[in-house]
Amino acid sequence: MEGHGWPSSIRTIRGGGSHTLVLLDSGELYTSGSLSNQTIGLNLSTTSRSKFCQVPSTAFGGSKIKFCSATWEASVVVTADDEIYAFGIGSKGELGLCKETQSLPQKLDRFWPQEEQIIDLSSGMSHTIVVLSNGDVYGWGNGRKGQLGEPAEIVWKPRQIQNVAFKVVRAVCGREFSYLIGDSKHGHHTIIGLDKYDIRSAAPASLSGWRNVGASWGSIFVVTGSGNFLAWGRNDHGQTGPERCPETFVQIAAGSEHGLALTKDGNVVAWGWGEHGNCGPGVDSQGDVKGWWNSLHPYRFGKGSKVSGIAAGCATSFVWAVDVNDQLSRDSNENELGELT
Repeated sequence: MEGHGWPSSIRTIRGGGSHTLVLLDSGELYTSGSLSNQTIGLNLSTTSRSKFCQVPSTAFGGSKIKFCSATWEASVVVTADDEIYAFGIGSKGELGLCKETQSLPQKLDRFWPQEEQIIDLSSGMSHTIVVLSNGDVYGWGNGRKGQLGEPAEIVWKPRQIQNVAFKVVRAVCGREFSYLIGDSKHGHHTIIGLDKYDIRSAAPASLSGWRNVGASWGSIFVVTGSGNFLAWGRNDHGQTGPERCPETFVQIAAGSEHGLALTKDGNVVAWGWGEHGNCGPGVDSQGDVKGWWNSLHPYRFGKGSKVSGIAAGCATSFVWAVDVNDQLSRDSNENELGELT
């Protein structure tokens, strides 16, 4: 992705079934992928977009974007002004708009108190969760497995998830579950939805000291403040990684059935279902990276490059890097300007 010429650094990447969202630090949103499911928020005459194209800020009332997420066939964004927009296909309520299709971004009616801010956004295959600054959690989409609380049903417009006994600060979504996490100090967490692959029953009692979390369709990944890795859930393709973590992790990314991690030494490692090349070379006869890690060293991303971020989608992996020499030059110029002032 280094050749695209992004106007600012990449903040995050989110992948759906056949579309991708790239959010920059500047608050600009770029999309690519199939137009047949209306997920990329653009009016184009072609059926697909193989290169990233910016969604104009006018589509979001002129506001910058702070969060984005993707279901299988829909996209959701939260602006810096705390407004939520959705576009794509939502045959199971994924848009939160009480409609099944929306080709261009449409704003959801405000459903939370004016004084509260949205602090997190996450989407699974067919449902979405938002977390508010007061710890309340709302969701919409396919909730038939209980992943949006009770009653377990399709939720066509945002509904508060009740009976959470702690203040939620983070949420991630699997295919048929939602994982709600409290602050790192107290370690409160809960999983709502189907207990398939023992996703609920195998969870640790407490999660104090967590730094980052992620969820694939059937597994949960956690990195602690010391860089240790913890995972549980579905593991028939090696989705939870080997028992022993060989390196210290600083970032993780969860795809549909695989995981990525950025290590302290700047390497990228991958594990899980890698049939489509999303875990790099070196898979077994079933297309899996099971019982070991594939290591993708920084030199694969260009001489002098330093990996700055990772992301994963449905059988897709994304790695972005910066040129170390350019970064050092910019830092030096900034320091010189700082001394002059």
